[in-house]
Order: sequence, then structure tokens, then C-alpha cells
Amino acid sequence: MSPLTPESMFDPARARTRAELGAALNALRDTRGLSLTEIERRTRDRPLPLKKTTMSAALNGRTLISARILLALLVVCDVPEPSHRPWLDARQRIGAAERRIAARRSTLDRFDAALPRALGIHSAIVDRAADDLPTYVERDFDFLLRAALATDSTNRGRFVVLVGGSSTGKTRSLYEAVLEVAPNWWLVLPGKTEELLQFRHEPPSRTVFWLDELQLYLGSRPHLSTDCIRGLLSKPNIVVGTLWPDQYDARSTLGVRDTDEAADVRRLLQIATIIDVPDAFTQAELHDADHKATRDNRIRIALDTTDAGVTQVLAGGPALVRAWVNAPNVYAKAMITVAADAHRLGVQSPLNEDTLAAAMFGYLPGQYRVAAQDVWLGQARPHATRPLRGDVAPLRRMDDGRPGTFAGYIVADYLAQHLGRHRRTERVPHEAWHALVTQLKRPADLRRLADSATARLRFVYAETALERLANDFYDGAAATELAQLLIRQDRFESGIRILRWRLQTDPRDRTAGWHLIRAQELWDQVERLRPAAAADPAVRQRLDDILADGGVLDGLRQRAATGDMPAGEDLVDRLVHLGRLRELEERANHGQTYAAEALADLYLARGDLDRLEARVRAGDQAANLRLSKAHAGDVHPVGDASQLAALRTAAGTDPEAARQLCALLFALRDVAGLQAELEAGTLGAADRLLALYTADELKTPAQVAYLRAFGLSADGTPLPPPIRKDH
Repeated sequence: MSPLTPESMFDPARARTRAELGAALNALRDTRGLSLTEIERRTRDRPLPLKKTTMSAALNGRTLISARILLALLVVCDVPEPSHRPWLDARQRIGAAERRIAARRSTLDRFDAALPRALGIHSAIVDRAADDLPTYVERDFDFLLRAALATDSTNRGRFVVLVGGSSTGKTRSLYEAVLEVAPNWWLVLPGKTEELLQFRHEPPSRTVFWLDELQLYLGSRPHLSTDCIRGLLSKPNIVVGTLWPDQYDARSTLGVRDTDEAADVRRLLQIATIIDVPDAFTQAELHDADHKATRDNRIRIALDTTDAGVTQVLAGGPALVRAWVNAPNVYAKAMITVAADAHRLGVQSPLNEDTLAAAMFGYLPGQYRVAAQDVWLGQARPHATRPLRGDVAPLRRMDDGRPGTFAGYIVADYLAQHLGRHRRTERVPHEAWHALVTQLKRPADLRRLADSATARLRFVYAETALERLANDFYDGAAATELAQLLIRQDRFESGIRILRWRLQTDPRDRTAGWHLIRAQELWDQVERLRPAAAADPAVRQRLDDILADGGVLDGLRQRAATGDMPAGEDLVDRLVHLGRLRELEERANHGQTYAAEALADLYLARGDLDRLEARVRAGDQAANLRLSKAHAGDVHPVGDASQLAALRTAAGTDPEAARQLCALLFALRDVAGLQAELEAGTLGAADRLLALYTADELKTPAQVAYLRAFGLSADGTPLPPPIRKDH
């Protein structure tokens, strides 16, 4: 997690260890001007006196403060009773994490005693008769992997991450390497990130920290921090993990909407030794596999299969796909598809049967919805969870981190990757969106769902997810984002109420404070414009612009009108991005050179030579220059099918590829292509699609403004107007 900062020190929602809770309480005490001596004096005659020695141990993180002492301290610090709950929740959360750590420490196994399947190694499904792992085929990268894991005289730890696609042998290779390098070291197999964070200040030594599916720890809240990894590596420990290439690319690349947590994860990956695992065997590896196939028939079957690689066949990839394609009934197929679509939207936690059944409704033909949901699950469960000639099933059962518990199902990773590509641009039904945003309980899942919904213009589901993050998890960033969404929809009263509530919860939230002041200013400005907006389209457009971007465009227009050249250029750039050709033409016609150049570039990029010629006839020098380049062939081709295909493949994880793809589709005026990328959640597709609607006048300004504010229903139609209570 991100380290606590002065501005957030007494936010209990950020505390994940007893030391951080103590620091938060110290910050709270300091804001009240109370020393430990003063607290002891004030409580001397109360039913529960707060002794200085007891308080010092708790506030310094040596002990976990008891619930009774915590409540007494909050009363002394004049914390209102409604605000006690976040502190009590933080204490309960830390206590539960410490109990899990203690339980795991008491039952630690040596690495060589661990079951391979418990470490995430796929079972081989091509031979029912053999229960053990297939004979290991030596990989070309094995020497580098073992060298990276080997400790030296410095007694520093090692952090190694294997990056490769699903079922390429990452986990098996890692297992074999650690088994050779550190067989008698202790093993920590954390269920949640909190369990790792508990180790960072007092790490053990000669311990293997096994982080298969590393993205589960990087994407959780709190996330696995660089400080935690550095703490573990301060002793002779081995930290190992696996990542899919798209997860690695997404987290190691600077993003457009980079956060402190994203930057910290990027730093974490930079200190890791990265070893790439190819999808297919090399010739040397195939030769070794052929030799070992004489002793292990499973390898022979895998070598003889032509529709997938050796490791994929051994891990059951093709059989998993066939289990979905050839599902015996609509309920089984719906259940698997729900889990795969949830994964596509960013959900990483298990889905329980209530959530699955609620979501399945949207995937079933009408006549199959009549039966009770117990019937759906009864028909679906046997096929969806049945192992395929081994232990690999389309959906696997997961615990919740405690023995004897059942949290729900997770889709097999090979199937998740396959269906993620196959269903990339498919719309997710309302019932699935609603079930996920209302029933999931992990804040990291809700955060990713909110981002997925926003990227697809499904603001109604983003609103629900953000509301839960703000209310249930005291997420200040989510509260501010929710308020901004409501204000864009002209729901000022609701947005301002949320910002005020946030400031009551955390008076030091400067971001919420700034947005509250700005929201009140915008509301006044909008109310002054509202009477004239109904009769004057120009005023209506100005009002819509103020709502859409918080008055940025309107402010630039006013500054540009006073001769502010940088503001004028910034304004033109924003107009280009919005596809506002008419306003660009007006500014170009009034002699604004920068606007004329931007307009000519836009026409040239879109291949609109007729409009360029019209502007040349009107004496536009910028248009004349661009038209000369076009006639001379000094213009790069817009793009072909292969370029589009390559960009689509990379767009899911590479922000620059996503930008290029959407810009190219905009230049091609490919409405259907941008709509497909919108459904895929491609970064920037929503903005480019709305800009294309504007530039080609496919929708009226009012319709575009409405889509920008309220977005779409799950089925892709404009969302019906909400019932207003703010006016």
C-alpha cells in the first residue's frame, strides 16, 4: 500500500498494520493537542483510565490497541460517535490479519513438503491413470532462473517474476527451480496482501514467499507495496511470482491516469528480475520433450496435439475451451460465461452462487428463465465444475482464506484468456453488471468495475460501484469521483452533499475540499445561465460544456477572447479532441492561425480533401500547404487491416496502442469500429466516438452532451433520464 502521508495520517481506512493504526491515532491526538500525560490526567476518574504506559505501547505499534481502550481514546479526542466505526473496523481488520498470520506461522511447511497443486501448478489432464506431475521438460531459461534465485554472501533476498501467457509452464518451472535452489526453506503462501504486509517490518529469513498470480496482490487494496518487498528482501528470502504479459505490460507502463499506487507497483516491478516464458517450446525444448515422451505418455499425447502448445495441452487448455463451446445446456454455458465476463471487467475475487445466479439471468433465453434459480445452478454446476480428466475445471472452487470455507468460483485462467479475446467486444448484460456492482465485497474489484463501466459509458454502474466504495470502504477518491459524475449530470445537490459528507469524515481531505468549493461556484454559474439556455442554443451549449468539464473549456474561451495566446492554443487543442469542427472553422475564418492549422491537419488526417480544397479557395494558407502534401503523396497512409489488428491486440494493456487505435478509427470515420472498442473498454474509445459523432454531425450537440453525461444502458442504448430531485 502507499505509505501514509501527513494529509492522510489519521484516516483509519488506510491503516493495515498495528504500527499504522498507532500512527493514525498519534496524528489524531496531535490534532487535538493532547499529550499522553494529558490524556492520562483527563481519564483518571473515568471508568476506564487511559494509562500512559498502556497508550504508549499501542500508539508505538508494539501492541494492538483493545476495542475498549480505542473507544475511550476516541471519546477523549472528541471524535463524534458516528465516526467511531472506521476506527473499530480498522482494529478488527488488523486483528484478523494478525490471527491469520499467527495461524500460518504455526503450520509453516518446508518448501519441499508443499503439494504442487497447492502452489497453483495445473494438473495434467491428458492421462487419467497418472496422478503425479508429468516429467519436467527442461526449459531454455532454467539456468537464468536458478541463477536469479541463488543467494550469495550479501544475505540479501531475491525477487523473481516469470512473465508468460496462461498455461505456458510458468508455475511449474518456478516450482522446479525453487525445489532445486531452496528445498528446505520455509514456505509462505499468503491468501491476502495484508498477510504479506505484516512481515515487512519483521521479516523472517530463509523463507520462500510464493506469489503465483501476482496480479492478485498488486491489484488488491491495500496493494503489495515496494516497501513491503524491500523489507522481505532485507533478509535472505526468496520472493517469486508469475504474471501474464498483459498484466505486466499494464502495470509496468506509465499510464494516462497514473495513481500513486500504480506508480508504486511500477517501481516494485522494476526491482524484480523478470524472466519471460514463451508460449511455445523452442527446438531444444521439443527435443528434450520428445526424449522424455518415451517414459511419460502424457508428453507424447501433448506433442502429437497440433491445435495448441505442449504446456497448454498438458494444462488442459483446448479441453477447457471445448467444455465451454460444447456445454450440455444453456445454464452451464451461462455460468461459465458470467465468470469469464466478470474477469474481463476486472473482477479477481471468487463469485459465489448467489452472484452467479443473479448474473446468469441476462445470458439465458427467455424460456429458460422460468425455472427457479436453484434449477439453473443444479443444471450448470456439474459440468462447469467437473474436472476434465484430472483436476482442471472451467470453474474452480475457492476458499476465503480459512480452512473449510467456500467463497465461490474462479474461471480457469486459460479459459479466461480465450474468452477474453473471443468475447472482447461483446456487451455485458444489465443483470451481470448489477449483480457484480451490488454484491461483490472487495474494494479492489469495485474499483476495477467502476473503471470498466466508465470506459464503456455505463455510468449508472460506475455510480453504484463508487457509492459503495465511498460508503462501505471510506474511499475518499471514490467519493470525489462520484461527486464529479453527479455534477456532470447536473445533479449538484447530490454531488455537493457527498463532498460535504466526505469532509465530515475526513476534514483533511484537501481534494474533496477543493472540489466542494469548485462545485458551489459551478452551480452558481449554471443557475445564472439556465433561464436563457432553453431558448438560446449557444447558451445551452455553453451550459453543457460547463457541466461536462467543470468549466475548463468555458474559461479558456474567455481567456482567449482577451488575447491570451497560450489559452487560445489550449482551447483549439481541446476543440480538436472534441471534434468541434464548426467552432474550429469559425476561429480559422476569423484569422486565428493556430486554429486554421489544426483544422487543416484534422481534415488531412480524415482524408477530407474536399473541405481542404474549399479552404484553399478561400485563401487558407495552412490548408494549401496540407493539400500540396496530399497531392505530392507526402502523407503516410491512414492504416490497413494488419495495423488495426496489431493495435487491437495490444490495446488492452498498452495505453499508447489504445490511443493510436482510437485515433486511427476516428481518422477512418469508423463508427462501428469505435463502438466495438467502446464495448471492449479500450482506453479513449468513448472520447473518440463522441468526437466522431460531433465532427460528422451524426448526433446533435444536445445528444452528444447527454451521452457524455449519462452514457448508455447495458444494451447500448442511451440511458433514460434519471428522476431529478436536485431542482
